[in-house]
Amino acid sequence: MSKLNLSNIRKAHRILLNRFGENEKEHRRGGFTGDIIAGLMSQNTTDKNRDVAFKSLMDRFGTLEKIAKAPIEEIANAISPAGMMNVRAPRIKSLLEAIKDETGDYKADFLLEIPHKQAFEWLIKRDGIGEKTAAVFLLFRADAPYFPVDTHIKRILPRLGWFPNKTQPLKIQHTMTEICPPEIMKDFHLNIIRLGRTICKPRNPKCEQCPLDKFCDYSS
Repeated sequence: MSKLNLSNIRKAHRILLNRFGENEKEHRRGGFTGDIIAGLMSQNTTDKNRDVAFKSLMDRFGTLEKIAKAPIEEIANAISPAGMMNVRAPRIKSLLEAIKDETGDYKADFLLEIPHKQAFEWLIKRDGIGEKTAAVFLLFRADAPYFPVDTHIKRILPRLGWFPNKTQPLKIQHTMTEICPPEIMKDFHLNIIRLGRTICKPRNPKCEQCPLDKFCDYSS
């Protein structure tokens, strides 16, 4: 039987908050549009490679307008550290064109001013932006009630007995978005990731150090 319920979510949140504290995510160069571009480059690569590629892109072109007007080959060269550059480069260019068509400039601020569901639908219509990327952007930039699921969350929540093993990430995302209280989503999401990076690793997790150990099916 699943252990997923509101009481256990709040309990796990309090325990992780006590261990890791509150979190803040800084804005990137390029404002909200820069956040979406970085999200677009985050799939199938490490956070480190994504950040290196984004920095390379901004260092090379300087402004969103120059990126939008650059040849695809030059964009691809700039973002090569993230991999899949020949796929990602036209997606970046298409994203910037879509924002320009929508607003007359390259600022994605309008996505924070319209209803969350409408912003979510606009984002997932863009080539290369899935539900996770849209959820990350809206959670952290619009305080929207979405619970994105990365590889750490996909691993840890089944270990806690909240979901069956091999549950699809989007199934977890949809369920947690529906159940998790909006006011704790941001910190809870980030602290689960911190737990996954430092303690609840894919192999040889440090269960003896885990603050959620006594609630976990995996370690029992």
